[in-house]
Amino acid sequence: MCGNYEGTIRFYDFNFKIVAWFEDCLFSNVKSISFSNTAPKPCNNEYYNQEKKDKDDEIFMCSDFLVGDDNALICMLQSSLFEEIEPSKKKGYTIMHGIKSAISAIAVHPTQSILAIAGSDGFILLWDYIKKGDPISNYENFNKELKKGEDFKYFTAIEFTPDGNEILVATYNGDIKLMDSQTA
Repeated sequence: MCGNYEGTIRFYDFNFKIVAWFEDCLFSNVKSISFSNTAPKPCNNEYYNQEKKDKDDEIFMCSDFLVGDDNALICMLQSSLFEEIEPSKKKGYTIMHGIKSAISAIAVHPTQSILAIAGSDGFILLWDYIKKGDPISNYENFNKELKKGEDFKYFTAIEFTPDGNEILVATYNGDIKLMDSQTA
């Protein structure tokens, strides 16, 4: 699966054949995609599913996933949007918007309703997407440590460890840092 500069998300099989795509979602340049740990759900279009069964093809299924773009929009998408015809109904559920920096990476906590959000300006936020409101943590000291070198560029990937106690953060220059997700 990959997202592109036009805001389209595409799923490919192992032969690089497109099996599903999400477009007209009003994303700008897609910067990050993160899947939930829920069970994959099939697309719910009856015609599509019957056509696939008749051909012995696999029905497209995926877990819910979050998409972040360079306009700082974070939306949740579901596999059911794949076969939606109406462009107005193809939009995902907006989780967050309004950050003044492009989002370069997002990760979903494995057991809690928390997002780790890394921005192209060098910030990292922890945010509860159920309660919403202000960020839980803002890791400014972590940012300053990384900005010391002249070769600093924004974060490219962020991921929680399986237990959710720590966060791995990768930077554009290849550094990978480990930080405690419980303290700010």
